[in-house]
Amino acid sequence: MRFTMTSLLATTLLFACTEQTVISGPQPGNDKPGDLTATIIHSDPALSGPSLRKAKISPDGKMVTVLQGRNDDAGQQDLWAYDLETGEGKRLVSSTDLLGAPETLSAEEKNRRERMRETGKGIIAYSWDSAGKQILFPLGGDAFVYNLETNEAAQVTNTDGFETDAKISASGKFVSYVRENDLYMTDLATGREKRLSFGANDLVRNATASFVVQEELARSTGYWLSPTEMHMAYSQIDESPIAVEHRIEYGADGIDNIAQRYPFAGTDNATVKLAIKPLMGGDVVWADIGDNPDIYLARVYWSKNGRHLYAGILSRDHKTLTMLDIEPATGKSRVVFEETSKTWINVRGDFKALADGGFLWSSERSGFWHIYRYGQIGKPPVQITKGGWPVSKVNCIDEVSQKIYFTGWQETALEQHIYSVDFDGENLTQLSKGKGVHTASFAGNCTAYIGTFSNKSTPPQTRAYKNDGTPLIWLNENKLDTDHPYAPYTASHVTPEFGQLAASDGTMMDYMIYKPTDIKPGEKRAAVTIVYGGPGVQRVNKGWNNKIWLAQYLVDNGFVVFQMDNRGATKRGKAVEDHLYRSMGITETIDQSVGAEFLKSLPFVDADNMGVYGWSYGGYMVLHMLAQTDHYKAGVSGAPVTDWALYDTAYTERYLGDPRTDNPNYTKGAYEHASVFAHLDGLNEPFLLIHGMADDNVVFRHSIKLMDEMQKRGRHNMRLMTYPGEKHGFRSKANQIHRDQEILNFFVENLQR
Repeated sequence: MRFTMTSLLATTLLFACTEQTVISGPQPGNDKPGDLTATIIHSDPALSGPSLRKAKISPDGKMVTVLQGRNDDAGQQDLWAYDLETGEGKRLVSSTDLLGAPETLSAEEKNRRERMRETGKGIIAYSWDSAGKQILFPLGGDAFVYNLETNEAAQVTNTDGFETDAKISASGKFVSYVRENDLYMTDLATGREKRLSFGANDLVRNATASFVVQEELARSTGYWLSPTEMHMAYSQIDESPIAVEHRIEYGADGIDNIAQRYPFAGTDNATVKLAIKPLMGGDVVWADIGDNPDIYLARVYWSKNGRHLYAGILSRDHKTLTMLDIEPATGKSRVVFEETSKTWINVRGDFKALADGGFLWSSERSGFWHIYRYGQIGKPPVQITKGGWPVSKVNCIDEVSQKIYFTGWQETALEQHIYSVDFDGENLTQLSKGKGVHTASFAGNCTAYIGTFSNKSTPPQTRAYKNDGTPLIWLNENKLDTDHPYAPYTASHVTPEFGQLAASDGTMMDYMIYKPTDIKPGEKRAAVTIVYGGPGVQRVNKGWNNKIWLAQYLVDNGFVVFQMDNRGATKRGKAVEDHLYRSMGITETIDQSVGAEFLKSLPFVDADNMGVYGWSYGGYMVLHMLAQTDHYKAGVSGAPVTDWALYDTAYTERYLGDPRTDNPNYTKGAYEHASVFAHLDGLNEPFLLIHGMADDNVVFRHSIKLMDEMQKRGRHNMRLMTYPGEKHGFRSKANQIHRDQEILNFFVENLQR
C-alpha cells in the first residue's frame, strides 16, 4: 500500500479525533473543559502531533527514511521511506511481520537502551550503507538488512544469543555486531560469520563501552571499522577492579538481586585496552594508549584513508584530553594534540576526517565551542569559526565546495539555527528562518537536509530543504489547526514570557514564566518553580519539547510556573558552566534564590505559596532549595541524588574531584557540602519523594538513605511514592500518569488549600 505524506498524516489525525481517550471522574484542581489532565498528556496519539523519528536522507539525497509509530500504537515503530520530490511514501518494513512472537530484549540490550534514552518498540534504529542500496536494522535480538532493489528484508543473524550494536559497513558488504561480549562480522554475499575477538567472560568484555563511558561520556559503541574495511578496532574492558554492588530491583512480580559492578565516586574504574584486528588475516595488535591504566577511552576515529586510528584519552580528573595518532599495523602512537582545563573538559568531539589526511575537530578551548582544522603534522590548527557564541553540532562537510554546515546560535542562547561557513571561516550564513529552535539532518553528500523547527507555540514541523535553505517538500507540517490532537486544549495554552536576571557576579541568567490566562486584576496565584540546575543542560529555550506538558498541566490548574537556568547551564560558554566546579548544590541554590525573589515580587504571585519541582539533578536541587532557603512552602523531589559518594566516577569526579583524601585531585569539603545530608536541619517543609525502584542510574539507595535519616530525626514532613519496576526514565504510561497526578495533587494540597 502506498501513501503520500499528506494522506498519511490525514489518516493519523483522523485517528486522533476518533480514538481520543475520554476522561471520566473528577480531576483534583482541574474541572474545566479543555484543560489538560495527566491521562491526556500521556495518551495516544501524542499531543505534540505526529512525529518522524530518526529521519535520514538517503546517501544520494533523493529519499527520506523515518521510523514511524502506528495510529493504534505510537510506540510500535516501522520503517518508512518518502520520495523527496513527490512526497510519496511507503512502509518498507513492518516491525511485527518479521517476528512471530512479541520482541523480548536481553538484559544488556535493555541497559544499552536505557543508557541511550531509547524508547519505543519494534524498529528503534537503522543505518544506510554509503551506496544507498541497503538499510540495516536490529529487531528481536537479530540483525536484518532491507534491500531497496529487491524490496525485501533479509535476516542476517538467527541465533539463540542477542546481537547488539549492529552496523552495516560503508560498502554494504558486511554487518558487524556484538554477541555475548565478543565481536562478530557476517559477509552478506556468502552469509559466513567470522569471529573477530576472543577472551570475553563475565568480567572481560570486548567491543562494548563501559557503563560510565556510555552514561557520562556519550560513547555508546565499542568498535570501529576502518573506511577501507581492512581493519577493525575494538575496545576491551576489564571490570574486575570494580567492586560488586548488590542492587535490589523491586518489581510487582518479585525481586531481582542485581550484582552490578558500579564504580562509585572515588573507587576503581574498569581498565581499557584498544585492539586492532587485521581483517585480511593476522594477529590482533594492541594499541599504545599510554602507561596510565586509570584513564577513559573517550573517543575513537579513523582517518579517511584508514592509515591512522585516532584515540581521545581523557584523564581520570577530566582536566586533560590527549588525541593519539595510532599506526594500525604496529599499534605505535604519537600525540597529535593535548587540551587542558583548570576545571574540566567537556567531551563532545565532532571529529570529521578529511580527504587530504587532516581532520576537523570541535573544541571549547576559546571559551565557546568552535571548529578547528588540523592538517600537516607539527603545524598548529586553524580556527574556522570564532566569536562569543557556540557551534552546537557539525552537521555535514562538503570538501568539494569547501563548506561546513553546522547548528548553533549567534544572537541568543534561547534559539538554535542552521548555518554554513567556508573552510577559511568566510561567508558565515544563517540558513534557517523563524525564531525558535532548528535542527538538521543532512544527506551524506550535503546536497539537502531535513530541518525541524519549533517554538513554544509551534509543535515540531519537519521539512526537506536544499543545502542553501531553500524549502522543498513538507515531511510533517504538523499544523496546529482544528484537526490537531492538541486542538481541544489550545484555548488555555500559555506561551511563556522570557527574560533575564543577574547573578551575584553579574552573569545574566535566562528565565521563562507561564502565567495562567484567567488571572483577574489584583488576584494572586500559587507558583511552582521547575528546576534542573545541573551542568551540561539547558532547560530555558524557545523550543517545543515534551517538558512543556508538565508546565502547561500546572498552569491549567491555576499555578504560575517559573523556570530559570542558573550558572552552570550549557550553551552560554564554558565560563558560565565553570561556576559549579567544586560547588554543586551551593551556587545553583544561590542563583535560584535570585529567581525566587523575582517571582515573589510579581503582583500576580502569592509569595506565601510557592513550591518547587525537579527530577534527577532537579530532584537533588529541590532538596537543597527547600533546606537552604525559606522561599518555598512545599516541593516534589523526583529520583534525587542525595549523596554524591553514591554516584558514578565519571560524572561526579568531573565536577567535585576524586574524594579519596590521598589523591592530588582531592578537594576538602566538596562532597560534604554538596551532599543533601549536610543541610537536613533546614529541610522542614513538606515534600514528596518519588523514585523508581529499579533505577540503575540514580540508584534507589539514594532515597533509602534519605528515608532512613529523616526517620532517625523523627521528621514527618516527607511523603513517599515509589514505583516498582521503573528505572530512571519511566516507561509505563500508567506510572507516568500516576506520577504526574501525584505531583499535581501534592501541590494543590499544599499550595492551594
